[in-house]
Amino acid sequence: MSLRRQTLLACLVALSLPVLGLSGCAERPTAFNSMDVTGAPWGQRYALPDLDGQTRTPASFAGQVTLVFFGFLYCPDACPAHLTKMMALKERLGPQGDRLQIVFITVDPVRDQPEALRKFLSSFDPSIVGLRGSEEEVQAVAKDFRVFFKKVESAASRADPMAYTIDHTTFTYAYDTRGALRLVIPHDIALDKLEADVRALLK
Repeated sequence: MSLRRQTLLACLVALSLPVLGLSGCAERPTAFNSMDVTGAPWGQRYALPDLDGQTRTPASFAGQVTLVFFGFLYCPDACPAHLTKMMALKERLGPQGDRLQIVFITVDPVRDQPEALRKFLSSFDPSIVGLRGSEEEVQAVAKDFRVFFKKVESAASRADPMAYTIDHTTFTYAYDTRGALRLVIPHDIALDKLEADVRALLK
C-alpha cells in the first residue's frame, strides 16, 4: 500500500475521534505506540462467517484481545509478514498469548475458498480464525473499517482472469477484552512496541 494512502487513512482515523474533555481528576490515559481510536464511531462491529460457516462478531472473543487484519491467500508479502509477526508476538507474550486472538478477514472471497484458506492460516497457527463473507458483505465491513482494497489486473490476468492481485490496507485493528475497538496498528510497528500495546490491553 502506498505511503500516500497510509497517510490519508491515518488522517481520517484522527479526524473520526471524539473530542475528550480533560480534568485534573481524570484518570491518565494509556500511552499507546499505535493509533488510539478508543471511542471511534466506526469499526465497532463485524459479523462474518468463519471457515466453518459460523457467524463471528467481536463478542465471539470476549475476554481476549483480538487483532483483526484484512488480507488474502495469494498476497505475496504483506499478509505472510503480518502473520509471522503475530506469531512472534504470541510467543513473546508467553502464557498471556492464550488470551490473544488473531482474526483474518479475506478481501478475496472468490479465490479464497475455505479449505485452502484454512490450510494457509493453520501453517502459521491453527488458532487463527479466518472470516470469509460474500463479496457484498466484505465490501460493507471494509467500508465501515475505512479499509481500502482494489483488484489489480496484469498481463497474467488478461490470460487468466484468476491471476489478479489485490492492493489493500495493511493496518491491524485491535479490540480489547470487552470487544471494543481500541487501536489501529501500523504494519511496520516494531515488535517490542506492539507487545507493549497488547500487554496494556490485556490488563
